[in-house]
Amino acid sequence: MSDKPVWSSATLPPDNTQPSPRIAVRRVTATRRVSAGRSRRPIGLYLLTGCLALIVLLCAGTSFVLATIGPGTLLTLRDRWLGRSFQETISTLGQVAQVVVGVGDNSVWPVANNGRLTILLMGIDTRSNTVSDPSRTDVITLITIDPISNTAALLSIPRDLYVPLPRLNTQDRVNTAYFFGQYYQLPGGGPAYAQETISWNLGIPINKYAVIDFAGFKQVVDAVGGVDIDVPHEIIDNAYPTPDYGTERLVIPAGRVHMDGELALKYVRTRHGDSDFGRLQRQQQVMLAIRDKALSIGSIGKVPETLNAVGDSLETDLSLPEILALAKKWAAIPRENIQTYRIDQTMTQSYVTPQGGDVLLPLREKIAAVVAEFLGQAAPPEPHTGSIAP
Repeated sequence: MSDKPVWSSATLPPDNTQPSPRIAVRRVTATRRVSAGRSRRPIGLYLLTGCLALIVLLCAGTSFVLATIGPGTLLTLRDRWLGRSFQETISTLGQVAQVVVGVGDNSVWPVANNGRLTILLMGIDTRSNTVSDPSRTDVITLITIDPISNTAALLSIPRDLYVPLPRLNTQDRVNTAYFFGQYYQLPGGGPAYAQETISWNLGIPINKYAVIDFAGFKQVVDAVGGVDIDVPHEIIDNAYPTPDYGTERLVIPAGRVHMDGELALKYVRTRHGDSDFGRLQRQQQVMLAIRDKALSIGSIGKVPETLNAVGDSLETDLSLPEILALAKKWAAIPRENIQTYRIDQTMTQSYVTPQGGDVLLPLREKIAAVVAEFLGQAAPPEPHTGSIAP
């Protein structure tokens, strides 16, 4: 029997004993595998965690949107704003969630690369809006928003501005463009032809449009609880037009006046107390008052409810996610970063047409200068300068 010790599970080998070469190779290989696994694992975990976080945020945003909209409003908005199929509805709600949560909401913005957005806003009187006698635009305002510089501007256009009408080989008031687009059933109808006419004459790229009638305007004002307006001087209109094509006497005192939808509409429509140029200023005043009131009550969550209330009074080529993205960026712009411009009597010349109509001829160089300021450009754009459209 040998006197050498026998190794067992409880006995360690001598210190000077070398391990088997096979054991050493196995240990090195195992160590490399562990190290490689450790180096790969965090990247995969980060990607998985990021995807899960994004899904959670979108689900939370969707849940918030559904809770905010409510089941009744959701059903009403479904066909027009959320899509007619289940897939369209899910896609739209996903985009709405992106805007609400703030994850990738720039992808919803109507202009690529978060670029400048210019919208043509038109107000119409639909009392006689039929195929044989379409409406003319009573309010024409351009709104431009630059998300990168966080600035915005309004440009109001007088409805009697006498301009060439593209492809119709005639001249007429700018507010007839909507009429002719509807009457001749041009591509896109009245809104698209009005957009083309204004863009062609002023040299302004216009991305989207929105048309609202008088009833819809009143509903928007009422939806924010009315607006407070500083009336600079007393307004007296002895022949304000009524819905039944009659007239009434309108008196609005000077000073700070709280206006509901009905009174706000009268304030922006009347012109017998001053002029059409005074109307432009009042229209911008009320638009900004609606914005300020909406911000004060935090009404971005009420956008779907307001759209539901307005119903068919609003026509636009903006989608629901785009409207929410627009409202969000519009609300984030400080009031001092919003400029207002008007084509007024210093940029036009009074003229009587051969048919006896009182219109305004555009002084194009002066208008080009204000358009450049409106667009934040150093040099004026190049609008059409001829007298008759091709």
